[in-house]
Amino acid sequence: MENTVSWQVLNLTAPEFAKPSEPPWLCGLIYRAKRHAISGPPEAAKTLAALTIALEARRHGALVAFIDFESGPAETRRLLEDLGATAEEIADVLYIEADSPPDESDLERWIIAQGVELTIIDAAAGAYEASGLDEMKRGDIEKFARTWVQPLWRADIATLLVDHVVKNADNRGKFAIGGERKLGGVDVHLGLHAVKQLHRGGDGLIRISTHKDRPAWLSRPTAAELVLRSDPKTHAISWDYRQPAAESEPEGWRPTALMERVSRHLEQHGPKLKTAIYDDVKGKTEYLVEAVAFLLQDGYALPVEGKGRSPQIRIDKPYREPFPDVSPFSQGLVNRDVSPFPSSKEGTGNGSRPHHEPTAEDLEWWAAAAREAGA
Repeated sequence: MENTVSWQVLNLTAPEFAKPSEPPWLCGLIYRAKRHAISGPPEAAKTLAALTIALEARRHGALVAFIDFESGPAETRRLLEDLGATAEEIADVLYIEADSPPDESDLERWIIAQGVELTIIDAAAGAYEASGLDEMKRGDIEKFARTWVQPLWRADIATLLVDHVVKNADNRGKFAIGGERKLGGVDVHLGLHAVKQLHRGGDGLIRISTHKDRPAWLSRPTAAELVLRSDPKTHAISWDYRQPAAESEPEGWRPTALMERVSRHLEQHGPKLKTAIYDDVKGKTEYLVEAVAFLLQDGYALPVEGKGRSPQIRIDKPYREPFPDVSPFSQGLVNRDVSPFPSSKEGTGNGSRPHHEPTAEDLEWWAAAAREAGA
């Protein structure tokens, strides 16, 4: 049997390996010659975003290949026309419908030899199905990457794989559906979330989160916002990639009220699965997911290893929401174990407590604290 494994010692100081990290090439998001994935729930404008990136690439003089398992040629053409693509620009997109996986001669003939600089695969589920692969299995994920992505990556062609997330928000987390190796096999992973869904004659807003960024040029936690506008008369769609609005998700933001709520719940009831936490603790699931993630990240909670695939979560040290600066006596005072505001049954759903008038108990506590502090 022929040995197909090749071993070679390389000199990393050789000129061909001197490749400095470069900022994004397209839309402030897409790097040259890197492996990208975008994922999101239904109606997060994933295909529309991919086509805007394709048009941006073409208008930068790059040739684009679009491998379609999702929309079909007529729908893809209509979307490109809605986005303002000219007939020449549409003709320049190498549109491919495939019903089987490519071999290296297919990729060489139809993509690499044509001088393509960006290849978009829409979407992963169709490509896995055409390949007879299971996106839940680690070995199949590795085989998919070797078949569809790595030959293009070795040819310095940027790839963009459009992917889905699980429909159940409780089990979604932040990443694409399937095994964890999907995340490991890309350089950049972006998550799309429709803050406002686009409709004919209206506006849409898509928030783009940074899930992974090896070159490390993208902002975190939000890389950008995609603003979409549909003309009321012609229905032509214009778009703009902009820096995220500061108030949308400021750096260092934490759902502190929900973090405390989750912490107290686990302190009282003991370890639980994440899905059980999302069911049992009051609050919007998407922010409870963030709250649990931050408790784990900051060391307040730890996974409990067990036989199941999903470990339970336990509290290692109690978390308490920082004391709000609501009185002239709050500066320099000792921390109080609990917030002076009683837990409200109402809230914004994102872990922020509504403002309300202090109670008599609050005022009494502040007065005592002020006396102790010498105010």
